[in-house]
Amino acid sequence: MITIDKIKIYKRFNGEIDGWARVGTKEESIMNDHAWILIEGYIQDINFVKKGLASYALMKSLNERLNENCDSKEIIELNKEMA
Repeated sequence: MITIDKIKIYKRFNGEIDGWARVGTKEESIMNDHAWILIEGYIQDINFVKKGLASYALMKSLNERLNENCDSKEIIELNKEMA
């Protein structure tokens, strides 16, 4: 599940998973590779949508995945803002 804390961690490291893996704090261990990859994928797919490169199927799938894996509408909006 993508939470506000995981978004904050992702932003702190500017999306650089290696930086998080090397210098992430004990408190930042709530983040895991799966969540990181989800966030990266959402940002990529949202960029496709913004640029008009996404099919209807991708847009529908993206919205479904965001609703399933984000704990609030606020988190969905934060993902969109990061794209």
